[in-house]
Amino acid sequence: MTRGKVLTVKSLLLLTVGSAVFSAGLNVFIIPHGMFNGGFLGIAQVIEYICVRFLHLELGALPLSGIIYYLINIPLLFMAFKLDRGFFVKTMICVPLYAVLLTVIPIPAEPILHDKLVSCIVGGLLAGVGAGMTLLSGGCGGGEEILGVYFCSKNPNFSVGRMLIILNIFVFGSCLIMTDLETVVYSVLFSVVTSLALDKVHLQNVTLDCVIITKKPNMEKLVIETIGRGVTYWKGYGGYTGEETNILQTIASKKEALKLRREILKADPDAFIVFNEDVSVTGNYQTRI
Repeated sequence: MTRGKVLTVKSLLLLTVGSAVFSAGLNVFIIPHGMFNGGFLGIAQVIEYICVRFLHLELGALPLSGIIYYLINIPLLFMAFKLDRGFFVKTMICVPLYAVLLTVIPIPAEPILHDKLVSCIVGGLLAGVGAGMTLLSGGCGGGEEILGVYFCSKNPNFSVGRMLIILNIFVFGSCLIMTDLETVVYSVLFSVVTSLALDKVHLQNVTLDCVIITKKPNMEKLVIETIGRGVTYWKGYGGYTGEETNILQTIASKKEALKLRREILKADPDAFIVFNEDVSVTGNYQTRI
């Protein structure tokens, strides 16, 4: 895992907008139907449900889940600190943003979309895109995202979305005891849509096989300097022209691949580039934040 970058205007914008999109998706489309989120925020909602229903602890019209979410994230922030200093700084900004926005964004008294299935899809897409944006910034909203990034650094085949699904088995099991089956089913559907959207937006989580065909010499050095990945190259010959050419192959995340394509085409506008998406990698491949 590489060292975290310094906080920039772009990363701060991604953190802020991503947190707002996630919180709006949850508060506006999911909570009015009485559905639960997954992961650590789902745990916070379960605790809030117990506090309100059985202990009668409320903050007027303000939901308790944002505050509870912040409190249960405190131990995980130490894990973020050990992972990467840049990741820790951005997460320290994002977690309070989540807590504040989840508390202040108004929850409609009546659902905006009365169809629960449509609400699950719209809310899940917004929540997944929002969480993915925070991960793109190099930080995260805490909870399962910290655990997901940690396990991604240990296993390149792991993902934040998979971490969310694992946690949800326990969260929705608890919800099933406290609420009805229909609410749990729709909550699970929302969580699945969120997980799928998150993994698609989180470009570092998508692995690509990159094949570059170019007549320019020493292009392997450009690959190494651009993305810091190893590269294998060999000589090839055009089937029609018979001309000698260089074939380079490397494995990179989607974010790195987009940067590599830009630099390769700058150096050789005639280069032929092939990307195979979401390949399985076994061996010494480093997953990076």
